[in-house]
Amino acid sequence: MFCLPTSALLPAFRRLTLAGLGLLPLAASAQTILAVSRTQAAAGATVTITGTDLNKLTSAMINGQPMNIAKSSYSSVDVIVPVAAATGRIRLTSATGTALTGTKLGITRQSSAVSYGQVSTSVTGMNAAGSYSTPAMGDIDGDGLVELIQGQGDGTILVFEQTAAKAETFGAGTLLKNADGTTLDVGSFAKPTLADLDGDGLLELLVGEDTGNILRYEQTAATGTGALAFTKTTLFTNPFGAATASVPNGGSYPRPTVADLDNNGLLDVLVGSNDGTLRRYEQTAANAATFTALGQMKLANGTVIDAGDVDKPLLTDYNGDGYLDMLLGNRAGSIVLYTQSAANSATFQLVGNLTTNGTTAMSLSGVGGYAAPAITDLDGDGLLDLFVGNGNGTIQRFEQAQSATTPTLLAGALTNPAPLPVVLTSFTGQSLATGNVLRWTTASEANSDYFEVERSFSGQAFVKIGQLAAAGTTSAAHSYQFADDATAAGTSYYRLRQVDLDGTSTYSPIVTLAASSAAVARPAKPVAYPTVFTSELNVALPGAEAQAATVALLTADGRPVYSRTVQLGTAPQALAELPTLAPGVYLLRIATAAGATTQRVVRN
Repeated sequence: MFCLPTSALLPAFRRLTLAGLGLLPLAASAQTILAVSRTQAAAGATVTITGTDLNKLTSAMINGQPMNIAKSSYSSVDVIVPVAAATGRIRLTSATGTALTGTKLGITRQSSAVSYGQVSTSVTGMNAAGSYSTPAMGDIDGDGLVELIQGQGDGTILVFEQTAAKAETFGAGTLLKNADGTTLDVGSFAKPTLADLDGDGLLELLVGEDTGNILRYEQTAATGTGALAFTKTTLFTNPFGAATASVPNGGSYPRPTVADLDNNGLLDVLVGSNDGTLRRYEQTAANAATFTALGQMKLANGTVIDAGDVDKPLLTDYNGDGYLDMLLGNRAGSIVLYTQSAANSATFQLVGNLTTNGTTAMSLSGVGGYAAPAITDLDGDGLLDLFVGNGNGTIQRFEQAQSATTPTLLAGALTNPAPLPVVLTSFTGQSLATGNVLRWTTASEANSDYFEVERSFSGQAFVKIGQLAAAGTTSAAHSYQFADDATAAGTSYYRLRQVDLDGTSTYSPIVTLAASSAAVARPAKPVAYPTVFTSELNVALPGAEAQAATVALLTADGRPVYSRTVQLGTAPQALAELPTLAPGVYLLRIATAAGATTQRVVRN
């Protein structure tokens, strides 16, 4: 299996099953996902996704949170793990559709502590107009600085920007605006959260208000002044419905939070309310702004979750164990922690109250109660910062304590891979007049059996074109080289499949090579693959029009065992009626009007 050291240019490879690398089609999609470089990553880490048509993406998301795209090409994209990300699958969206990674990306944390010591009693130095502050955190304008969004009792929303990267201070607050320049105002008791529901690369503010509606505001631009100007639609109209009309104020003061609870690729919106219960709504389709009501949230034993009046939920993965966690602030000023009762479960189990010192429950009753949580890592120290709004309009900051040990993944949440046998430090290619040359280097290997080289002319369907023995077990660096002299005009895509002695395999990133001008000028050359075959042998003539060819298979001493005339073209075709052959080395001779070639192949 491949693994990269932290000092390498390539990201770390984790053990991935073939099923885990697959694409879940959510809509008609041009892009595909072939592999993901990690199964676990910390906030700020780079994750490389390889596939096809990845240079046209409008967004990358995890649980509705945008992931910054560091760089992209046709065959790969590098995305950055958001600070407040929760474990989940990555969704890539372009104008033509969406693609979803087959497995979750586990978000690792430096600490698993539920103790948060107080850092500040007033982060912004401003009280909300009309009190009742509700914060949300994110980099709204894409400049690398955290914005603190502060919903206010009078229905307006303030925004404060971090004064510098990793700074623990914010600049002066300004009011968010509508696209027409007027002040964004939901009426009263604005309770916002940030997400990108539709995958268009523009953030949305989902804002609950006094009467129970949840309004949706979307940025007019992803950067610049337009990032702080929003257009409005209604997401839910009093989502609590007639069935709860008899509950006093059951639908008032809703605060939404977003994640994919059941790992099905559709975002869930959980909505807190005045009566202390939670409702769940799930997207009707990927990137849809329409939702299906799925009822009240419950504990694993069927009891309706009620953490206290005016509950304000926040979904995250505070300890990096692979389970989604839910923080529920309430009217009394406490924050109650729940965690999923099982992997991908829509039910939760109670963990207990957050504390300030390991024993004393966190309480904002002295500042008016109505605790409203939001998280980020403001100072970049790897510990989560908890920002809590309250009844008097201030926002207090608490920072997660450093736990003595790193968290252990709970059973069923994620597969926690063992140390990986192969440390791949580079995989590169070069296009020459004589063909393409691939080179890769390993820093160490353990129980490594062999490397298979796979090629594709489309970037989607790969076939094996060669195999090299691995070093087995060694702590020394090893270099490998493979020459492909059957390149075609245009672009070729290559990847490695590294196979362990136990049969486990892992794929490398994809290397993309355009044929050199000298190579393109050469006459088209027939190719056959896989060069090591069992029952099926394919032939093709890359980069050329279909033409008649005679294909013959001979033993190593020149005795013919198979011959057939075929129409040979760019599309590979399996040789028909190939006889049962004894294992060994054979010579495959392909003759066209341009001449004949002979290639060595091996029957397993």
